[in-house]
Amino acid sequence: MMLGPRIGLKLGSKEIEPFLKDQMITFKEIDQSYCVGIVDIVNSTQITSKLSQVKACEYYTVFLNALGYIAKANGATVVKNIGDSILFYFPELSKDRDFSIPVTCGKKMLEASGLMNKIFVKRDLPKIQYRVSMDYGPLMIANYKTSCCEDIFGSTVNLCSKINRTAKPNGMVVGNDFYQMIKKSKQHKYTEVKKLQTGLRQDYPVYEITF
Repeated sequence: MMLGPRIGLKLGSKEIEPFLKDQMITFKEIDQSYCVGIVDIVNSTQITSKLSQVKACEYYTVFLNALGYIAKANGATVVKNIGDSILFYFPELSKDRDFSIPVTCGKKMLEASGLMNKIFVKRDLPKIQYRVSMDYGPLMIANYKTSCCEDIFGSTVNLCSKINRTAKPNGMVVGNDFYQMIKKSKQHKYTEVKKLQTGLRQDYPVYEITF
């Protein structure tokens, strides 16, 4: 009995229609912007390749749980773990528009590295460094039939991912769209570090935040 199309078999519209009716994924009808964040471990592939599977799991357990907790405590929703990084966004920010909240969240994430490294030393694990990036813009928010968790897509997520590598280890950067929302704040120093040619936008400014 054939359960599905064979690999390489071309599907026509009649074959695709049943899949479209029984939708596994649906998108919310929204027209608003959100702050998105990504925190990514520096050189995680090299680090974990030298660890046993048990130790690597322990390493990621501390990182993912500690920073996931900080994100949640500061009003963010953790969307998913992508390998050695965490993707999150701030669903309530579109209502209260307190843009200092994501910045505070990023600061607390960076401050947590010291505590995590103390834990790693006690457990005979290598020390950790990571980068935090944030940006602001429209999102496509999806729900899966097989999961209670949301997912987010779109150029804002893509840009946030691309600018992450411009941050210094244990540093934080923001894209220009988010910078426009926070630049009047005198609490932190903002320095332009790069104009990023992303393929989505030409010469997109990226700013480092110094706490």
